[in-house]
Amino acid sequence: MTTATTQVPLFRRPAEVGRRAVGVVAEFGIKAYGAAAALSAALSDSETAGGKAYDAVHAVPNLKQRWDEAQYLIDHRRQIQTTLDYVNANAPDATQLETAARQSSEALGRITTTYGEVNQAWDSIKSIRPTNVLDTLPAAKDHLQTAWSSKPGLESIQDLTARAEGVAPFLRQVGSLDIDFARVYGELLSVLDNFASDEIVGTVSVMVLAVVLAWVLGLAAGFWARRGRPGIVVSTVQRLGVRAFPRWYARNLEQALGTSVYGVARRRIQADIVADPARVLDRAAYEELERHFRRAGAEPATR
Repeated sequence: MTTATTQVPLFRRPAEVGRRAVGVVAEFGIKAYGAAAALSAALSDSETAGGKAYDAVHAVPNLKQRWDEAQYLIDHRRQIQTTLDYVNANAPDATQLETAARQSSEALGRITTTYGEVNQAWDSIKSIRPTNVLDTLPAAKDHLQTAWSSKPGLESIQDLTARAEGVAPFLRQVGSLDIDFARVYGELLSVLDNFASDEIVGTVSVMVLAVVLAWVLGLAAGFWARRGRPGIVVSTVQRLGVRAFPRWYARNLEQALGTSVYGVARRRIQADIVADPARVLDRAAYEELERHFRRAGAEPATR
């Protein structure tokens, strides 16, 4: 008589090893993509839930673009800090800039009016004929008078020149920096906008949907690979429980395994014993079974 057969080690079952390997890779990949999709939605520059969902589905290219933007910021961090320090120390006063802009606008308006009136006066002079000289000369005179009265004053031109000379070095310094400020701050503004009051519901909804969907699909992949058996962590904990509390497991096997698993195991063991008890049972159990049947055979049959 021999003892019960032992399970074939996993490494001797290549088909099972391959199935589990595929399942582990698929489960990890799906869940990782779900996390990337949620992050992609959080970093999306779209203002609609549909656009955020599109970026979540296309997580890899979208995150690659965001990574390039972050790398650009890191690569230019010193130039950016230098620019900010220079602006903080040398930026013209806001009031002065506003005054200069207003005066420049007024001066440009006067120059435009003067230029237009002079052109009209010149057109009138060119159109003088012996038959219309009395009408044309007064019109040309009026245009010239308007042009003269509209011309900007010398003091305003000098003042604008002085202001331009003061601002020009600052503008040249800032303009000479090879930094795309819109690119630097665009991603940060996108993230802040995604979690603003008008977009936070759409952003969080897409993120949660991506995580939940990936979690469900990952569970399905793991379920297929393990055929519904628990994973490594749960199996390890259960084995430790059997070693630590063997008597409890023996007394409450149905509760420990669950009704469905216990039922399948019971039918399998019962079938094995019926088919060949000597192969399934150890020597002591087999001899006890023989004594049981001898006693049962010696007892009178009851109806």
